[in-house]
Amino acid sequence: MKAVHMDVPDMVPVDGTNLDPIHAQRILGDQPMSILHLQSHADRLGFDMNHVAKHNQRLVNEACIKLGFDALMVNDWNMYPQGYRPKFIESHTFIDHLGRVFKIKPDVKTTYWIDGVVKSPEDLDQLNIPDPEEISLEILEDTLAMAGGEYPLCCWCHSVVTGPFEMRGGIDKLVLDLYRRPDFARRLIDLVFTFQLGLLRRIIDVGVDLIVEGDDLADSKGPMFSPKLLREYFFPYIKRMVGECKSHNIPVMKHSDGNLYPILEDLISLGIDGLHPIEPSVMDLAKVKMIYGDRIFLRGNVDCAYILPYGSEDQVRCEVRRCIDAAAENGGFILSDSNSLHSNVKTENIVVMVDEARRYGKYTK
Repeated sequence: MKAVHMDVPDMVPVDGTNLDPIHAQRILGDQPMSILHLQSHADRLGFDMNHVAKHNQRLVNEACIKLGFDALMVNDWNMYPQGYRPKFIESHTFIDHLGRVFKIKPDVKTTYWIDGVVKSPEDLDQLNIPDPEEISLEILEDTLAMAGGEYPLCCWCHSVVTGPFEMRGGIDKLVLDLYRRPDFARRLIDLVFTFQLGLLRRIIDVGVDLIVEGDDLADSKGPMFSPKLLREYFFPYIKRMVGECKSHNIPVMKHSDGNLYPILEDLISLGIDGLHPIEPSVMDLAKVKMIYGDRIFLRGNVDCAYILPYGSEDQVRCEVRRCIDAAAENGGFILSDSNSLHSNVKTENIVVMVDEARRYGKYTK
C-alpha cells in the first residue's frame, strides 16, 4: 500500500493478476472445479456457481500466499446471484447471468466468450439482469477473512466497456451501434453501468483496499474505440466509478492492455491512482515512469506473452530486473505480470519472478 500511495516501501511489492486455478492445483495439489461440475452434480442442493467460485477462490488465495505475493485479488465476474446456475444451450456452451455466451474447452481447462444475446433493442427490453443486491459476495468475504489484515485486498471490477460489447456479440457491433443507433448503445451501456455501480458499492461496503477498473480499452495498435467515442460514451461513466471509490477513500488502479499513449492523459484526468500493465510490446515502462511516475503508481509488466510461458529461469530473472530498473526508483511501483497469470504461464516461472523481485528489489535507505 506504500507503493499505491506513491511512497517508498522496504522492497518492491510483487503480486499477480487473476492467478489461474491451474497454478493453485500445481502448487497445492488440490483440484479446482469447473462449470462442468454443475452438470455432474445437478441434483445436489446448494451446488451452484458460487459453490464453484468459492472453492476456486480459496485455492487461489492459498496459492498466492504460498507464492509470497503481497496482496490478494478477487474478480467481480466470479460473483454470481445466490443459487445461480448458467443456462446451457449445448453441452459445452452456456449463457451467463449478464447475457454473455461462453464456450468450455475441457481439454485445456478454459472457458472463453463467444457471443452475446442482445441482438436488437427488443432483446435489450427482455434482458433480465439481476439486481446487484442478489449477487453473493461470499468469495470477497472469505478472502477478506483469509487476508486477516496482513494482505491488502484488491477487487477487480468492471464498468462500461467489456460487458456491453460481450453482451452485444462483439466490439464491431457495439462500434456500429454507437454511430448508427446511439440511443440503443447508450441504453445498453447505462444498463450495465447501473449494475456494476451497484455491485461496486456493495463491494466497498464489505471492505477492500484497492479497486481495479478492469475494462480493456486498447489493443496493440491503439484504442479499440476512437478517443472521441471514448470521451463521449465511456469516460464519463469511468469517472463516476472512480469518484465513487474516492468518496470512500479507496484508490483506483486502471487496467488496460494495449497501446494507451493516445488516451493516457485522459485516463489520468479521470482521477485514477495507478496503471496496469503498460504492455511491454507496445509501451515503454521507463518512459511511462519518467513522464507520469510522479502522478500515478505503476504495476507491471513482466512479459506474460512469451517470457512467463516459455522463458528460461535466466530470462525471467532478467525480465524482472528490467522492470525494477525501469520503474522502481522513488517508489510507486508494484512488480506484476503484463496481463495475467493465465493457464499457459509456467508455474515455476511465477516462483522465479517472486524470488528475483525479493533478491533485486530491495530499497536502500
